[in-house]
Amino acid sequence: MRESLYNSRFYSKAKRGFFEFLYRSGVLSAFRHMHRAELLILAYHDIFPTGFPEQNPLFGMTVESKEFDWQLDYLHEKYNPITFQQFVEWFNHGASIPRHAVLITIDDGHKNNLQHVLPLLKKRNTPAVCFVLAQNLGATKLLWFEEAYYRIMFSSKKSLTMRRDDHWSLEDAGQRSKTCGKLFSLFRTLSEDEQQEQLAHLRRQLPLEEGELQFRGRFEFLSSEDLRVLRQNNVEIAAHSLSHPILASLRAETVKREIVESKQRLEELQGVPVRAFAYPFGTWGLDFGVREMELVQQCGFYFGFTGESGFVGRDSDRFALPRISIGRMCHAHFASTVAGALSSLKTMVSVSS
Repeated sequence: MRESLYNSRFYSKAKRGFFEFLYRSGVLSAFRHMHRAELLILAYHDIFPTGFPEQNPLFGMTVESKEFDWQLDYLHEKYNPITFQQFVEWFNHGASIPRHAVLITIDDGHKNNLQHVLPLLKKRNTPAVCFVLAQNLGATKLLWFEEAYYRIMFSSKKSLTMRRDDHWSLEDAGQRSKTCGKLFSLFRTLSEDEQQEQLAHLRRQLPLEEGELQFRGRFEFLSSEDLRVLRQNNVEIAAHSLSHPILASLRAETVKREIVESKQRLEELQGVPVRAFAYPFGTWGLDFGVREMELVQQCGFYFGFTGESGFVGRDSDRFALPRISIGRMCHAHFASTVAGALSSLKTMVSVSS
């Protein structure tokens, strides 16, 4: 019953109406004031012009370039974007930063960061941090989970059988999207070897037609020269592992390689220290844990960034820093999210109950 309610048109309209109320009533200023001395860190992924399918999981975290343009205007009006160096000086040495400070981060290191993000950042002289997959520089390829999603969404097959003979229907786009979510939840429970076995099993069941990759631009990665251009334009280059695995599921030697070599490769390319790491997927206890945090610290990163929501204070754990993820959302939803209104209201409700 709860799932059907959350997926209903009534719930969607009610949620949007609530966001509009917060946005237009002036209430958000109170929430911004609550967090005025903390740092807001935003996590983006891919920015593209209009035309990418909204309901396809491959494009769930993309933001249209016109929306990103509006969001940057809003951030400059209501907040104060800062550089990564300003953040370092504030966190490490107590230097001052402006109230309502915001640090913009972008994960994965796809080519669109140069094509569609950098021009909009340069228009306003906005700094950012780009977390790069060091193994994929200059390549056009799907990450392991993207390959699985791609096969599920575009295969001509109408069903998929996975572990323990679970039968998943692929009759329509909605069922295919749900199957992508179920697959990722399953992979979080599997060991490194079991994941590879299931991927091979999926490939056998869902072959793809030979030919041009659909939405090819979505899967192009930055080159080493692109990184140089970004650095010259006030974008900090940081690490996001080698291949975007679920770190917590890996053997000790594999997870060490993913973290340590990502730093080494980027430093060799740039000739400067790589100071920050973002945990792939980023959920504490599922995607990373104490082992990964200790490795990030031991190999010389200054900070570790998560996918957990929240604001950063000077007393935050430097190797588990929260970020607020931004995907497809209307203006009111974006404004409410970055103000911390949703997280604050959830906390109030949980305390009162």
